[in-house]
Order: sequence, then structure tokens, then C-alpha cells
Amino acid sequence: MSRSSAETRQALYAAGLRRFATEGWRSARVRDIVADAGQANDSAINYHFGSRSGLLGEILNRGVARMEDERRADLERWTAATPELGEVVRGVVAPLADLLLDDEGRCLLRVIAQVGPLTEVGRTVTAAPVEGTVLQEQLALLVAGASQRCGEEVARHRVRQLVVMATSELAVRAEGEVGDPLRTPNTWRI
Repeated sequence: MSRSSAETRQALYAAGLRRFATEGWRSARVRDIVADAGQANDSAINYHFGSRSGLLGEILNRGVARMEDERRADLERWTAATPELGEVVRGVVAPLADLLLDDEGRCLLRVIAQVGPLTEVGRTVTAAPVEGTVLQEQLALLVAGASQRCGEEVARHRVRQLVVMATSELAVRAEGEVGDPLRTPNTWRI
């Protein structure tokens, strides 16, 4: 029995996520991802995602989408009154920390941490995979709140550094072994 296109796409996504998390999105071999997904044709990734970068984009888009409900709930609470800067920081970081709670989330953190240092908040706030998301609104709130204290240019830099550092630290925790009290997901909550 052959797989449907949707099943093949999902298998490639899962295999790519695991390989990108463990080997790096630039280093993981397409051939290995395709084999892990139970496919024989190396062009399967190009067919389903357009390219390795397309697969990375899908992983990042799904990661952002996965956190949207939690972020939306925060944003809805904040409509009554402008939140303190610390509350906005919590709203940005907490959904990332929640990714530690399952294998897919831990892999997502490890992939996000690889691309985080390559981003700039100015572009990240207006470009995929953040464009049109609640995360975009949260980052804009964070930049606006920080700008009141230090100016917009410094605020953008600080917000970028916050996101990169938080994601990097969470990715390190995502690599932790089960039973390590410093890296066990339930010991680090916001």
C-alpha cells in the first residue's frame, strides 16, 4: 500500500525536524532525511517543500503556529490595559519554554536556536514566519515598551538578544538527558 501525499509530506517533515535538530539544518543530508521518512527518491523534499530551505520554512511556520493560541490568550488579556514590560517578556518567552514538554517541541527549539542568531528584529517582526502572527504583535509591543526606556534602535537590539538568548538556553535544555534535574523540562517554567 502506498502512502498518500499528505502522509509522505508529514513523514518528511518529521524526519527533517529530527535531522535538523540533531545535525543542523545546513548539515543534515537530504538523502538521510528521505531515507528516515521511508522514501527512496531524493527529490521528495523538493517535490513536497521546494527545497531544503522550504522544509526549514515549514518547520519554522509550524513552530510559530503551534504557539499562537497561548500567545493569543495573552494578547486578549492585554487589551484591557497595556501590560508591564516584564509581562510582555513572559508572554514572548513562556510559549517557547512550553516547547520543552514534548519531543517535537524540543526538536523545534533546537532548530529555532540555529536560525535565531541569523535574524534581526526589524525584519523578523515583518517577515515570515512571524508575519501576521500574534508573535509579531508581541514583539512589536516589546520593542515599543523597551523603546520608551532606551530608544528604538537599542530596543530592537535588546529584544533580538532576549529572543536569541532565551531560545539558545531552551535549546540547550532540550538536549538534556532525562533525569538531569537541571535540564528536565518541568524544572524550568515561567
